[in-house]
Amino acid sequence: MKTDFKSLPLKELRARWATVWGREPHARIGRTMLEKSLEYKIREQEGQGLTPEQQARLDQLIRNYKRNPTCFEERNNTLKPGTRLVRTHNGKKHSILVKTDGFEYQGRVYSSLSKIANDITGKRWNGWVFFGLKKVGK
Repeated sequence: MKTDFKSLPLKELRARWATVWGREPHARIGRTMLEKSLEYKIREQEGQGLTPEQQARLDQLIRNYKRNPTCFEERNNTLKPGTRLVRTHNGKKHSILVKTDGFEYQGRVYSSLSKIANDITGKRWNGWVFFGLKKVGK
């Protein structure tokens, strides 16, 4: 039962969400989150659950957590898939595409920005610092 929730007026979308979830959505939940969570809940009720892409992302998050249980506390910056990071290093421009399963650089998907920064510079770097997403502590 795939429904195009994008065409619904916001008031109707919120009412649909409340019916499916059994409670009113928080006033600050945005349209995109309402659409995605409504689609998920309907899939779940039909016995389908997560999409393969969502399951892959969840599996990646679990792997990250097992390697470093504090990873979610450290990363207050969240990058949405489709975001492009650009950094110039030694006169050469480097472009990274954020994907659901990692970061794409020169046709290869990396699990971390640090690995990309290390490949670019030949030195160990915090990838979030290298790409200007996190400031170095004083």
